[in-house]
Amino acid sequence: MQKSIVLITGSGNTKKHLYSQLREFIPEYITIKSLAIEENVPNEITADLMIYSSENLVNELKERGIKLNCKDYIISERSINFDHIELVANIPPKTEVLLVNDEKETAQSSIEDLMELGLNHIKYYPYYPGIDKYKKLKIAITPGESDKVPDCVEKVIDLGPRIMDINTLYKIMDKLNFDNKDTRFFTKRYMQKIINVSKNISLVNNNINTLNTYLNNIVNSLVNGILVIDENGYIKYANEQMTKLLSPDKRNIENRNVKNLVDKEVLKYFMSAEFYENKEIEIAGLIIKASKFKIPNSDNIVITTSKEKRANSKSKYSHDLLLKGHFAKYDFDDIIGKSPQINEVKLTALKLSKSDLTVLIEGESGTGKELFASAIHNTSKRKDGPFLAVNFSALPDELIESELFGYEEGAFTGAKKGGKIGLFELADGGTIFLDEIGDISLKVQTKLLRVLQEKEIMPIGGTNIKSVDVRVIAATNKDLRKMVKEKQFRSDLYYRLKIGYINLPPLRQRVSDIKDLVEYFISKETSKRIDISKEVIEEFESYKWLGNVRELESTIKYMLAVRTSEILTIEDLPDKKFFEEEIENYDCEDEYEFKILSGEMLTILNTIKKLEDNNLNASREKITKFLNDIGINITENMIRTKLNYLEEYGYITKTRGKKGTVLTRKGLAYLNSMIIEGE
Repeated sequence: MQKSIVLITGSGNTKKHLYSQLREFIPEYITIKSLAIEENVPNEITADLMIYSSENLVNELKERGIKLNCKDYIISERSINFDHIELVANIPPKTEVLLVNDEKETAQSSIEDLMELGLNHIKYYPYYPGIDKYKKLKIAITPGESDKVPDCVEKVIDLGPRIMDINTLYKIMDKLNFDNKDTRFFTKRYMQKIINVSKNISLVNNNINTLNTYLNNIVNSLVNGILVIDENGYIKYANEQMTKLLSPDKRNIENRNVKNLVDKEVLKYFMSAEFYENKEIEIAGLIIKASKFKIPNSDNIVITTSKEKRANSKSKYSHDLLLKGHFAKYDFDDIIGKSPQINEVKLTALKLSKSDLTVLIEGESGTGKELFASAIHNTSKRKDGPFLAVNFSALPDELIESELFGYEEGAFTGAKKGGKIGLFELADGGTIFLDEIGDISLKVQTKLLRVLQEKEIMPIGGTNIKSVDVRVIAATNKDLRKMVKEKQFRSDLYYRLKIGYINLPPLRQRVSDIKDLVEYFISKETSKRIDISKEVIEEFESYKWLGNVRELESTIKYMLAVRTSEILTIEDLPDKKFFEEEIENYDCEDEYEFKILSGEMLTILNTIKKLEDNNLNASREKITKFLNDIGINITENMIRTKLNYLEEYGYITKTRGKKGTVLTRKGLAYLNSMIIEGE
């Protein structure tokens, strides 16, 4: 049955513009009839959906005694018509103009719309009928109210009547039960329209690549998830729905790379040259219908998502854990290299993955311990279960127990209401990866041994023992055998962890893999075809790579950023100081300086490093939130004090603006020394 809309407006001019807008976005199979109160209106109106251009029209129709036969109605929200917004964009900077509208509130609202749109290069003054005093200016901007412009004005820029905003349009689609195809068509059409508007505005602001605040506000209100990425996978825009899907903790994901947020199967869909419509993709246990298209005259790609359903292979519990990021990102195909050394280790890891044995992975920093742990999980019978990773070097000792085993309500001061589930319980049916296992205290070692022996945990403050079915994979860059001899690590725990054992070779012992690794890192960073000269490979093969594969990856990122051609050459190599041939032991001569580097101070430095690694500015707010999220009860004022100490001793630099707090060479060297110590 054909559906119908009746549009009711005050004036004929508004009727004309709003009808044109509806016809642009509403499918042809839906009939649209438009009426204006100032014109003839029939005594009876019938429609599936009635749309009023303003609230006062509802009462006016009732007062006239007009009979309304409609299943539903919407009162439209209105915004500036941006079809001809370039006329405002072309006004010279700092020009003073009148913004003319029918009432004080609508004049001020129109000014706010233009400012949000990014058109803040000119000075606006509101004008409306009945205003007492106003500036006698020569230019006026008006949303379809030219007859109200004062006589002093010589030039009038008429944007036409205000149009329905995007929320109203989506309400219309919801009321009429649009199918996915029509919703996707609307989304694509509206996005292209907004992007073109934004480009015009950005030209004025000398910032062509940045969509404005108004665009973000529009996109954030969309029903569908929308993601805009560049050719290298960096996220330029993401609305609220897409942010929730890719980052369940709702952290801002703009300027992050999608490769750090999705597994490799999803990444193939996001980064391939293929464009598609309505393709089913599984993301974090959900089946999403996705469409992908390229923005005209741009390198940016838009991915939209719509109707979602839970994947059959995942339970609701597993699904919720996956949404929180508790899944393994890598498998054995992601471990690059064909050298005998790496092949032997991969074969051992593959064999161990088929069992349920506890595994200990040893290797220098940057050799890929988490990569192997993830691959073992994804090849095991537990692959559909959660994969939780905890890095002991990033947690103060007093928090490790509560993170691993959880706690009951009231267990200690500051405990959350209702208590907290520990990571072992969350990982039930899956795998827990204990990174930097050599950093835990003897007290925690004792509790961990019980879990491995009895498969049981007891939350802090609890009285009931809980059974857990968890596989443990541990990793360290320290010499645990030496620590056992020095009574720093329990021997019974060491041998319990070492039932399955993998020792990862450093990069300097598998030099033949360097070329393959370089090619992989280039393809990972950009979709462009970039070659690398033979001289650079030879230089790489002669270097010690104390930072291993991670250092090689950082070097490639640097070279891609500074390159001047499609070939990476010797000229693109970093300065020699970029490479640390030897990492010195770090000594603090100042006794007070040594004291402040323990406990929370070290955790703060680690937090700043993690934020930097994820291309996020380390502001006080972000540092505080990160620490609160991992259970450290600390305020922004306390962070300020601690950052002052760290800056005083040269470990960080606090900057104004977007960069926030950054690690100095001294701060980075200190963190590196903490990693290398014990190797």
